[in-house]
Amino acid sequence: MRQSPPPRITRRAMLARLGLTGAAAYVAPALTELGAARASSFSAPSRPSFSAPSRPRRARRRRPPPRPELVILIPIGEAVAPIEALGYGVVARRSNGLLQGDVLRLQAPANRTLAQARSEIGGLLPVRALDLNTLYRPNAILCEDGDCAAFEMIDWRPRLDGCSLRPRIGMVDTGVNPEQPALRGQRLRVLEAGQGERTAASALHGTAIATLLIGRADSRTPGLLPEAELVAVNAFFVAGGEDAADVYAIAEAVDVLIDERVAVINMSFTGPANDLLAELVGRARDAGVAIVAAAGNGGPLADPAYPAAYPEVIAVTAVDRTDRVYRKANRGPYISFAAPGVDLWTAASISGGRLRSGTSYAAPFVTAALAARRAEVPDEPMADSLAVLARHARDLGEAGMDETFGHGVLGAGFLCTSPQG
Repeated sequence: MRQSPPPRITRRAMLARLGLTGAAAYVAPALTELGAARASSFSAPSRPSFSAPSRPRRARRRRPPPRPELVILIPIGEAVAPIEALGYGVVARRSNGLLQGDVLRLQAPANRTLAQARSEIGGLLPVRALDLNTLYRPNAILCEDGDCAAFEMIDWRPRLDGCSLRPRIGMVDTGVNPEQPALRGQRLRVLEAGQGERTAASALHGTAIATLLIGRADSRTPGLLPEAELVAVNAFFVAGGEDAADVYAIAEAVDVLIDERVAVINMSFTGPANDLLAELVGRARDAGVAIVAAAGNGGPLADPAYPAAYPEVIAVTAVDRTDRVYRKANRGPYISFAAPGVDLWTAASISGGRLRSGTSYAAPFVTAALAARRAEVPDEPMADSLAVLARHARDLGEAGMDETFGHGVLGAGFLCTSPQG
């Protein structure tokens, strides 16, 4: 019979013996932030080193701060030699049909501020947008076991009444696992954008969102529109040990989805304001494509989250089964709708499902409802489609539109009934 090895002394137990279990036992290294989001280039923190008592400690050189990465929009084919001569390095470049220009990732010279970069580059090139290549994070929080009748909460009839709607939906997210049982055989295409040399993110978040939208009706995690077509673009990669997408990759992803003629684009992620992102969502609106985004999980006092906070975007917050707003949801005048997003049963990346909470999971309900409306009444102006959704929302909180629930909780009972809504 195999003997069990002696128990290992844990780090905490060892520190306890030394009397170092207080708050000062370990201090996490600080992370350098550029604006409100991390830049796309990271340097690993140096390991602490200890000198032997008999040797004097050598002075350690300070490492220079990480060089920020920028994103710029310039005319197609514009030469960039003038800024390369100043030390700006082109990391990636791609023509963007939606933005009608070339989008570039640039590494700035050392010690340049954003204001200096804008002044230098703007004096040499016809720049239409220039900002930090900021990062955007999925809005997801894992929950404990339980159950949730989310479809019934909003009177979702397309699934319950056998209504056949087949819109083409777009999604910018992490990767998606098409072999997840709930997605096998579904009308799903998974594309990539902005990956380059970077390590792709996991498929956990994207698979959950994709399944909410088009999961097989006979699966453990049925989707809202099982017969719809989903074009999912993976724009996320691993940055600093976490999944993130930068605005360069998001711009490529949206351009691809516009070419695919999707009706609505779901963006279940958040980050800071960005000049190029603002241009992007405006162009999408002008092209007649709606963008639905997660409102953010920063809490009631958090700053506005983007892209949700742009006026062209439909921002969705999360509520639980008793219509209480998710306690970590952002609030503000940009909130458009509320939808189920607390203890929501969603697909795991490989098989089965699990409960999650977050505004990430509320956004697909509005995406699906708007896409369904567009499929039912294809000639209806987008503004009118949104007005129909607002008219059927169930008002909560203050009378009328408010900063917590927007127009109210999505009501989908009008779908598959009549073109007039």
